Amino acid sequence: MPLKILCLHGYRQDAGYFKEKFGGFRKIVKNIAELVFIDAPHIIPNDNPAEGSCLRPGRGWWFTQKERTFDPQLDSNVCVGFDESLQLIKETFEAHGHFDGILGFSQGAALAALLCALQQNEELEYSFNFVILIAGFISRSNYHKSLFKESISINSLHVMGETDQVIPKSMSEELSEKFKSPVIVHHPGGHFIPTNSLYKSQYLAFLTKIPVSEK
Repeated sequence: MPLKILCLHGYRQDAGYFKEKFGGFRKIVKNIAELVFIDAPHIIPNDNPAEGSCLRPGRGWWFTQKERTFDPQLDSNVCVGFDESLQLIKETFEAHGHFDGILGFSQGAALAALLCALQQNEELEYSFNFVILIAGFISRSNYHKSLFKESISINSLHVMGETDQVIPKSMSEELSEKFKSPVIVHHPGGHFIPTNSLYKSQYLAFLTKIPVSEK
């Protein structure tokens, strides 16, 4: 039985766009994992479809301003739409029975990290065994600051680019420090996941150590 992994796309993406761009990783794990991609619940207002996914408006998991915009580097007292995303994740777990792990990219990785913190704090009605965070970061919303009070013990793989101009490597490193035993993959590129043979071996080494749930 393969691992079942819930995949959370980045800001201004959607499930279809993320799945397409993630083709290299899907090929790497095709024999050991089933990947399930879902749309974030919020359409970005006034978004330019050309910057989104396949000429469709982009989506987001939450917003840091009341005007429903998002800035990963901005401290904010606003967290519009986050509760709706939590509810969607809960319903997705219920619909699929279980997921062994969660994979997130950019804002999706920030959300996945928050889910790890909520699980650590025993605030989730479901559970998962590992997380893969690609270009992840700690949410700057004051609404989330209390969630990272203690180190998170879940198995975690952190992928970060040395030249990432969207989520600087320092932000991903800051997030990795919130986990007790993070496995860190550095690559020389930007805001993407590398899939050549060097990185393929590291992803497979991490995933093959994860026991498959019997649920």
